[in-house]
Amino acid sequence: MKKPAMMEDEYSEEYLRLVQDWLREYVSAADRRVGRSGPVCPFVPRALAEHAVDIRMRYDIDGSNEAELNEELRAEIRAFGEAEQPPHGSGVLLESRLIVMPRMGRPDWSRLDAVYAHLKNFAVESGLMVGQFHPLCDERAVRNADFRVSAAPVAMLAIRHMAPHDILFLHDSGQWFKEYDMRFGSHFQRGRIRDSLLLSMYREARERHGLPT
Repeated sequence: MKKPAMMEDEYSEEYLRLVQDWLREYVSAADRRVGRSGPVCPFVPRALAEHAVDIRMRYDIDGSNEAELNEELRAEIRAFGEAEQPPHGSGVLLESRLIVMPRMGRPDWSRLDAVYAHLKNFAVESGLMVGQFHPLCDERAVRNADFRVSAAPVAMLAIRHMAPHDILFLHDSGQWFKEYDMRFGSHFQRGRIRDSLLLSMYREARERHGLPT
């Protein structure tokens, strides 16, 4: 039975507050388990401050069908990539989108995990990055493999523009690294990247994927 509009509005507000609290109190906070100083995601505090995080509730997505889940989330990625972005003086695009799927329960989270690799391939081809989140998400922190960094109170897919630090997530795949290197290789050549971990990952990726070092 369909909920009355007032109840749906209250339900939406409840989940919106839940997600906003998670972004402020966990994602934007420092956590020593990450293996470095600073927030769990350094990108988020500034994006929140500039009102650049678009939170979208998708109550119609329940995750019961893997093919439909993949297609719905591909459409969200496509729509985000096609949206016109305002210019930033720093050249950094902070705009991001969170697709929140409150109806997805424990049996459905594994389907989100299953389609994630396909969604990431699709996103990276367009210069975008995605991340999946849910209460049992097993994604680990880059600098601490014991830390399940992507656990969240509700199932979500995050979409944002690719950034120089994404070598952390794109170095293993030749396809992903090619897209990354096309956009950010010049940052390394010009000495704009100074983080030792990023530098070593970039050099190793070029060697692994048969590119001159």
